Amino acid sequence: MFLDRRFAVIASIITVLALSACSTPAVTGVKVHIQNGEYLEAIALADSVLASGESQNAELWMWRGKAQGNIRDWTGASESFERVSELAPEMSPELADYWFVFYNAAAVSIEAGNVDEAVSYLQTGRQVVPSRPEYDQMLGDLSVQNGDYEAALEHFQASSDLSRDYVASLQEALAAAPADQKPVIEEALESAEANHLLSLFNAGTIGKALAVSADSDEASAAYLDGAVASLQEAVAIDPTNADVLNLLAQIYLLRGSFDEAMAVFDDALAGVDSGLAEGWLSPEDAQSIRGEIMLTRGAALLEMERYEEAVTELEAARQINGSSYVLLGNLAQAYIMQEEYDSALAVLDEAAGLPDLTDTERANSFYMQFAALNQLERDAEAAAKLEAALEITPDNAEWWEYLASTYSRLNRRTDAIEAMERAQELRGE
Repeated sequence: MFLDRRFAVIASIITVLALSACSTPAVTGVKVHIQNGEYLEAIALADSVLASGESQNAELWMWRGKAQGNIRDWTGASESFERVSELAPEMSPELADYWFVFYNAAAVSIEAGNVDEAVSYLQTGRQVVPSRPEYDQMLGDLSVQNGDYEAALEHFQASSDLSRDYVASLQEALAAAPADQKPVIEEALESAEANHLLSLFNAGTIGKALAVSADSDEASAAYLDGAVASLQEAVAIDPTNADVLNLLAQIYLLRGSFDEAMAVFDDALAGVDSGLAEGWLSPEDAQSIRGEIMLTRGAALLEMERYEEAVTELEAARQINGSSYVLLGNLAQAYIMQEEYDSALAVLDEAAGLPDLTDTERANSFYMQFAALNQLERDAEAAAKLEAALEITPDNAEWWEYLASTYSRLNRRTDAIEAMERAQELRGE
């Protein structure tokens, strides 16, 4: 599961107006319009003055951007603030308060289907306000949608690094703040910690995906190590987050660390109970998450050859979340390994009736039915199932060999020879 938290940050442009003698008359006029809530008039005045020779006036661009932000013209405001950054880098601390303008401009572009423009706004935002993690978070989301997982991982890791620093700075500010300022900082800290957790979770998710598709064991191990590091940091932030714990357990399974995975699954289920008790998980969501955890844990128990426990866990998951191909396939395999072939066939019959099975899933279901029927010495039925599997996947040499052996037991000599010749042809013999 990948968490996507891309949305427009709606924040008001709160301006403190100081009609200073240092400001030009034009800037003062723009400020007065803003003070009176006349944002369109402020923008019109700023545009007029900028066009008549004051295009290098950074303060004028700043107030223009503030007025545009107040009418939620994120595109215009981002262009104004970018100009401020170019003309007066020393004003960067003030621009940091308006980081969300670039983020919202990107969100508007995405909504309009212009992803390239969104990326441009986010990259500009990173240049103007390099301390904010939200830009890399959204760039990571867009990279995932584009199928560029390497870039996504880099962005999510960058976002988590920036989030870590930002959270630390807010914690310091909170400790030093007077009582009347603490609520605002606490709210910002809660949001920053949520974004940090999100970035770490997404980095772990993408690291897992890259590990599975890696070209070498070394590369896979490196991705898994990085994913574990991200998720362990996430657990330190929120020790009861069931999504994080479930993903961490899955990665331990990929590493072959079964005992560690089992311990994390237990923590994840405890996290669901905690979330339900504290009210941030609804009973329906809590039950659904329990089912997903039990499914993954059941598959892990199957891998560990603890078949009876696997059946218990998978049947419990089926009662909670219903039947899926992944669940039924694992459950059938567990029954087969326990030599409960009739139970396996009943599960596989249910799997065959699921809608929207892929060709691979249908072929594997037929093959597992063959395996169970073969053990029951129901050779004619077994052969029919394997024939059906090979109609879908005709290039599986091993299955042709099994079919040849089954034909032989049925005294179908010619068919057995042809099946074996097909297997040898596929193996290049």
